[in-house]
Amino acid sequence: PETVRKIKEMVDQPIVAIGGINESNIADVARAGADCVCVVSAVTLADDPEAAAARLLERFDSA
Repeated sequence: PETVRKIKEMVDQPIVAIGGINESNIADVARAGADCVCVVSAVTLADDPEAAAARLLERFDSA
């Protein structure tokens, strides 16, 4: 999240965060200024990828 915050301060472009994002940190990434995220492992490795994606989206949107 700190890297996202620093980049957001330096540029006037949408910020896409990728790498290591999961249910426990996605809200922090959103609050740090990410406009959107790219999540791979937290979805593809989940027992129920559809449910995992829905939870991630909910946490991002509610941050």
